[in-house]
Amino acid sequence: MARRRRSLQRGMTLVETLVALVILAGVAISAYAMIAQAARFAAAEQERLVAGILADNEAVKLMIRQAPPDKGEEEADVDAANRRWRVKRAVDDFGEGLLRITVSVSRASDGQVLARVETLRAAS
Repeated sequence: MARRRRSLQRGMTLVETLVALVILAGVAISAYAMIAQAARFAAAEQERLVAGILADNEAVKLMIRQAPPDKGEEEADVDAANRRWRVKRAVDDFGEGLLRITVSVSRASDGQVLARVETLRAAS
């Protein structure tokens, strides 16, 4: 009789195997969800990075010109990093012989501002 009990308890039962598979599937699904979220976060950060670079470049262009930029607002579409961006710049008086230059960059498709740069420059 003792021999018979040992042979019945040797392996895992079907229920135990199914429970282990369900737990393993839950872990795999959780890991996949975390990887997908990380990929979405990386894509959003890449967009912000490119927008920041575009905003900085536009501000630098306006700063290094010998003649001060014209006051007012301008808008242009730019292609960079396989995307279309809208670059808006505004130049207005800041007082004391200074101009305030504001550059904002958004996706051309939805207008959500992803980067904004403000700087001051001499008016003359």
